[in-house]
Amino acid sequence: MSDPRLLPPPARIVRAKADANPLRVLLGLAGLASASALVTAMLPSISPAPAASVSTTQQDAAVAPQPSVIHVPRVVQLAAGQTAPPNTSVQIAPQPTPRVRVVTVTRQSGKP
Repeated sequence: MSDPRLLPPPARIVRAKADANPLRVLLGLAGLASASALVTAMLPSISPAPAASVSTTQQDAAVAPQPSVIHVPRVVQLAAGQTAPPNTSVQIAPQPTPRVRVVTVTRQSGKP
């Protein structure tokens, strides 16, 4: 037999790598579609303008006039001794419910 030190090293098996380009194209198209969906969702919806009617006075009469003054109610908490301004409605603040503490005294020690 021959000496094992003189044998050539075993041949390495070289495998070809898979082509990544089809997957890259697929991921690119999926990204483009998702970006398009996001942009479409963020844009305001554009509705078509209503068709011009023959009689605009009827359409104007149906629209209620906007109020010229908008009253904003303000809530102010008065300090002790302050009075409310004239012509204002005053609401009394609700009082909290009183807390009840029950103390039980035992006969043996006489302490709570």
